[in-house]
Amino acid sequence: MKSKLTLLILIFGILTSCEKTTDVDVIVSTSGKLNYKLVDDSGKGVPNVKVSLYDILGNYATYHALIDQRTTDAEGVVDFGDLNPQTYLLRADSAIVNNVGYMVQEHVQVTTGAGKQKETKVTDFSGTLSVTVQSYNGQRLRNIGIAVVPANRFDYRSDTNYFLRVADFKVLTDDTGTVILKIPSDKEYVLYFYNSVTNAAYNNYQHVSVQKGREYKYSTYIY
Repeated sequence: MKSKLTLLILIFGILTSCEKTTDVDVIVSTSGKLNYKLVDDSGKGVPNVKVSLYDILGNYATYHALIDQRTTDAEGVVDFGDLNPQTYLLRADSAIVNNVGYMVQEHVQVTTGAGKQKETKVTDFSGTLSVTVQSYNGQRLRNIGIAVVPANRFDYRSDTNYFLRVADFKVLTDDTGTVILKIPSDKEYVLYFYNSVTNAAYNNYQHVSVQKGREYKYSTYIY
């Protein structure tokens, strides 16, 4: 009888232990991560660039709210960490490559539970500027100097040496009186024309800006 009682207690203990459960907390990620890198033409990271992260408000892509600002490290990388899954606007307005400042602006989508690693070449944010210089009778003029000066560094003075110092680009027209070059997109410039032999200024200025991947053509006369 005693042995039967012991067996019953053992069986009860086994059944009781089988019913015991352990609570486990399961955390489901509802965010994503964003890792952003800026590089130059050789693929080398561009350091010390302030990158701003914006939320896009409503259905209007022109309205944004600043969420965060961080600076790229020595490898050209900035990590924004955990973000809500949606599309964001990234803007870097101080990316310098070959002593020229570029405006980098693009939309990046972050998805739930995923790490977004985005690498961007700074100089991809360029457009083509084509300038043709002619005389009053329509003859194409070669070796005319053109300084492409950031608008915020331009003032109306006849000081060619100053403009050559502050210009992002300094070029001469070819045998067809034309200059074609790539300049940063969405950046305001002023074209300053001068005699490449005497450095004398021509009374001719032109404000220009190009869009990314587009061409801006300008033709002018020098008297």
